[in-house]
Amino acid sequence: MKRLLAALLGLAIAFGWAGWLGAIRDPVVTRYRVELAGLQRPLRIVHLSDLHGSNWDMPQVRLQRIVAQVNALRPDLVVITGDFHSSKIWDPPMRLEDALRPLTQLRAPLGVFSVPGNHDSPYWIRWVMARFGLRLLSGQIVDAGPVQIVGSDDLAIGQRPVAGVWAATALARADKPVIALVHEPDLWAKLPPRVGLLLAGHTHGGQISLLGWPRLDDFYERHRRGLFRNQAGQQMVVSAGIGTSIVPVRLGVAPEIVVVEAVPAQPGRNSGTDR
Repeated sequence: MKRLLAALLGLAIAFGWAGWLGAIRDPVVTRYRVELAGLQRPLRIVHLSDLHGSNWDMPQVRLQRIVAQVNALRPDLVVITGDFHSSKIWDPPMRLEDALRPLTQLRAPLGVFSVPGNHDSPYWIRWVMARFGLRLLSGQIVDAGPVQIVGSDDLAIGQRPVAGVWAATALARADKPVIALVHEPDLWAKLPPRVGLLLAGHTHGGQISLLGWPRLDDFYERHRRGLFRNQAGQQMVVSAGIGTSIVPVRLGVAPEIVVVEAVPAQPGRNSGTDR
């Protein structure tokens, strides 16, 4: 019995150590190519999500490395889909200012735009971002040159997030494509028809994936991460994110920086279906 307990303890330590190393590794770069109707020239979008600033696995020094990695990708546009603050069972205190300050060094000629997540205080995230000059969109639309960006408030704790996206999208110009940002990919089922591309996070790609365990609910299980298309031709990219939630562990799901290479749509191309 003692040998069995010792073996189980050793296995738990091994998995915990592997998960910790997975949580603090440099993000992989995942690339998707999407066609956008109305886009006049190719556009490189770097998409970050779920940073979860934390003294466990996402201290300022790591955030600074990730910012340098993003800048080296030479993005035209950078978007961040929420969850800037920690969400661990317990975490050494880290101020929201410390989690956001490295993001002021992101460089993209068309701008850096963010939306709040379900772990971001509705008051403090707005106050600190404004203090640092970071653009937070929640029910607003902005013209970013070749595209228009509409941002959703968080679907879990925001104020009228779906109605806000619809109202903001109604203000879009007809001659430019619209890209929507939201933390939770649930907006996929409630997306205004005018939106050609939705960028989301929240799932962490499952964060831990061992032999099919654990399973998420049906929608999230089918949309853990990746590129999806619906019958209307709208597209969604769900990022596995960078940080961790609950525990500072990633197993079987690497942290990722997503690069979306958007190109003008080819006439007559089949839109495909949600996968």
